[in-house]
Amino acid sequence: MHSSDHSRSGGNSTPVNTSRSEPVESLRSLIRSDLNELAKLKGTSTRSPLWWGDVLTLPGAWSAMLWRLGTWLNGRGVKVLSRLCYFANIVLFGAELHPGAEVGAGITTPHPVGLDISSEVQFGERCRVMGKVSVGGSGHPDKPGHPKIGDDVWLFDSAQVFGPVTIGDRSIIGARVTVTADIPPDSFVTMDAKMRIRTLAEVGLETHGGSLPPSKIAQLSGH
Repeated sequence: MHSSDHSRSGGNSTPVNTSRSEPVESLRSLIRSDLNELAKLKGTSTRSPLWWGDVLTLPGAWSAMLWRLGTWLNGRGVKVLSRLCYFANIVLFGAELHPGAEVGAGITTPHPVGLDISSEVQFGERCRVMGKVSVGGSGHPDKPGHPKIGDDVWLFDSAQVFGPVTIGDRSIIGARVTVTADIPPDSFVTMDAKMRIRTLAEVGLETHGGSLPPSKIAQLSGH
């Protein structure tokens, strides 16, 4: 399912800042945003003096940081070290999080075991990716390409997203749903006898803003 490493070339004509501190600070800012979102998901805050006990003791925090470091290194052409981050995530957490993916700020992987994210997958900002989620290519030569996940999207346990599809902003993909076609923004997708797509307004979640009540999280996780 995994494809080759993905590299991007920018078309920005703005002069490049050659300072070494700026890229490092951008990495710190991204990691901080990831931890902030995980803290929010767990009902705590990084402003609390004890936040590290709530967040940094979670495997998902360290798995996401390894993934973030791997994608950051990969984007700067440091392929060997980025692959070491990828390998470490597999060994430590059982998570295949490819450094060739594009990952927006605020990614959270609270339950990293069994995650499988391919190269060239694109995530927007503040995405929540639950346990055993798979996102990658379709495996069919007539359907090349990888998924693009919008902002504030939830992918619940064992959800699968394959092929050149787009999941719109703020959409919620429930447990064990397999997505192989585009999903509009603000959609609520569950698996009953067959896949069912409703709007967030239909289920009273049109203003979820990236946060869901614990009862709804348990329901969508299939627990």
